[in-house]
Amino acid sequence: MQLLRAINVLTLASLLILTGCFGLADDTITPADGTNTSTDDTTTSSDVINNEPSSTFFINYNQELVENIVYDQTTGDEIVTSLTLSVYSAAVDPDGDNITCGWDIGLDGIVDYPTICTGEFTNLTIPIADWIEIPGTDSSIHSIALIVTDEHGAAIADILDLYNEGEDDEGPGLLLYVFGGEDATGAVTDGTGDDLVRITMSQGSDLNWASVSVKISVDNGAPVTCSNGDASGNCDLIEFGNTGDQYWSVGDGVTIVESRQDLCTSGTCVIMVTITNTLGGQVIDSVTAIAE
Repeated sequence: MQLLRAINVLTLASLLILTGCFGLADDTITPADGTNTSTDDTTTSSDVINNEPSSTFFINYNQELVENIVYDQTTGDEIVTSLTLSVYSAAVDPDGDNITCGWDIGLDGIVDYPTICTGEFTNLTIPIADWIEIPGTDSSIHSIALIVTDEHGAAIADILDLYNEGEDDEGPGLLLYVFGGEDATGAVTDGTGDDLVRITMSQGSDLNWASVSVKISVDNGAPVTCSNGDASGNCDLIEFGNTGDQYWSVGDGVTIVESRQDLCTSGTCVIMVTITNTLGGQVIDSVTAIAE
């Protein structure tokens, strides 16, 4: 009996040691995998800001809008089922991340036409039922979105308005504007008077300079309104082309210049330019260009 009791005591003691009740086990709590336990101020990957991509796009007016037609089997009448048109798009990620691009023609957040992000013309077919008649006109409008997403999930969705002009409509309100952007001459420095980008109108009616507002966003920063030749803002517009009138016409352009503020430091900056007609408060076009 005493031998059996001794065996039981030894067994119980062994179990207590194994379970740590005698203080022999390590009570340190192991952090979950991937948890940062450092208490210093070292920057980790989670602290790095992930910038959104930027994009540019325009309608290809060198290719006519095509009506897709079927015929009524009873009457033989033509029925327009959809409209096909060509659009250009390109995008860049300022962080150099991999990006995916595509057109959402239904504005439901789903890409219907994937595109090549480095630049591509894409033929889009829009069902006729999706076009909305513009009141008081013989024309219709439909909006689509270019969706660009980087590998970390940062995304943008830029809207492009499409117009189907009726035969009887010739009003200036339906004219579409197209602008192009490019790097200005000279290197970008840490000064406050660098030439940044050049913006040129390639299609559209004459715009009175008094009704034009130009804003820029540098590397997805807060928009800055540029003054028109009087250096009253943090950026200024220097007109080129036909400078003898009061209009921004096809072939004319502006050089966007820093004015009293270093908007783009040495290196490369992604600059989004937004052009607005202040008379109607309508954004005419948005252009992205690289200053370097």
